Amino acid sequence: MNTQDKFPLSLLQNSIDVRKEYFYRKTINHPRLEMAKNDVLSLVDTSDEPDIMIVTGPTGVGKTTLAAKIEDQLLERNMMRMQSDKSHLPVIRVDAIPPDKDIKFDWKDFYTRLLYAFSDPCISQKQLFEDEIYMEQPISPHYSMNTVAALRRAVENTMKMRGTRALIIDEANHLLMVDPKLMRRQFEVIKSLSQKCNVTIILIDTYDLLEILEQSAQLVRRGRVVHMARYDDYIAADNMAFKNALYSFQRHMPFKVEPDLIKHLNIFYLKSAGCIGILKKWLNNAVREGLKKNLETIDMEFILQYAHSNKSIQTVLKEAFTGESKLKDIDVKELRGMLKLHHENIGKVATQVTDVLPTGADGEQISLPNLPPDKKSVKGQVGKRNPKRDKTELNFALFS
Repeated sequence: MNTQDKFPLSLLQNSIDVRKEYFYRKTINHPRLEMAKNDVLSLVDTSDEPDIMIVTGPTGVGKTTLAAKIEDQLLERNMMRMQSDKSHLPVIRVDAIPPDKDIKFDWKDFYTRLLYAFSDPCISQKQLFEDEIYMEQPISPHYSMNTVAALRRAVENTMKMRGTRALIIDEANHLLMVDPKLMRRQFEVIKSLSQKCNVTIILIDTYDLLEILEQSAQLVRRGRVVHMARYDDYIAADNMAFKNALYSFQRHMPFKVEPDLIKHLNIFYLKSAGCIGILKKWLNNAVREGLKKNLETIDMEFILQYAHSNKSIQTVLKEAFTGESKLKDIDVKELRGMLKLHHENIGKVATQVTDVLPTGADGEQISLPNLPPDKKSVKGQVGKRNPKRDKTELNFALFS
């Protein structure tokens, strides 16, 4: 940690609102954030075809900050092309908004917000067109104007024309707000959008997002998971990383006297569940109220007034433990045991079937002889006489 890294002292001459905004916008590049960001960017760079990526972690771990940093990094990497081609927009970020009513995600609203993010004109006038050889003829406006299909077609065309290669969807759990029977359909819509637009779609939210991968083996194959975990104070490296993050926030609190937070490290860890996002929001509230009261500094007693309750943190930890268990891989022995059991069951079924037919000395099955047809079932055929015994002696008489 750079001990000189702190807020500029000239900031103390500014108004309370300016100082409050400074700390509110302060973010830090802690190890968990950097690792998740690099993993996502690496997968985007090495992806030969459009894909779907799931970035997940506990609530308050800093996923929204991660989304913003991924967007900034992709924009920076493509800055030269953007300067030469003003229409080029390599990445777009949008939030998935929960529906106002019913248990049904609103795709029309989603596509509309996405077009707004592109600053697309005349969004309310989007219309479907029927492709022709030399021209495009509009379908009936009453049928096609501003429908979900028309808005989706507009999104597809916009992404292709703008050269967009990555779509970041934050708060992506809201995509799952549908009838459980339609869960798989949600993923199919996302997959289709990825393929049609030739973009990598990055879904960001809590562990609930993993439910979308439980729909089929194809979904598992198409999706890639990046885990942004909380800090675990039982791991020495995690403990040190959390301590550095807390110290960095301490150094940037715009008070005349720097608070001493490090000596209360264990309390800050427990009351934030090891999540930097929860810690930062907690400190934001404490700094805001401290500045309002014109305090020269804030202490632990003051800061604790704005902490989450112990029960709230317990809920966060329970959800984190559940999500971490979902991501925990199984031992290869379990796969081997699964295959062995499968083949044993196949063997039992085969034995039951082969027991019907006897086997010869060479082990091959002996076919049963064909039984003669029932005489009652034999019917005469037209033009064919019934069988009878013919005479065999010769008769030379002219007249009999």
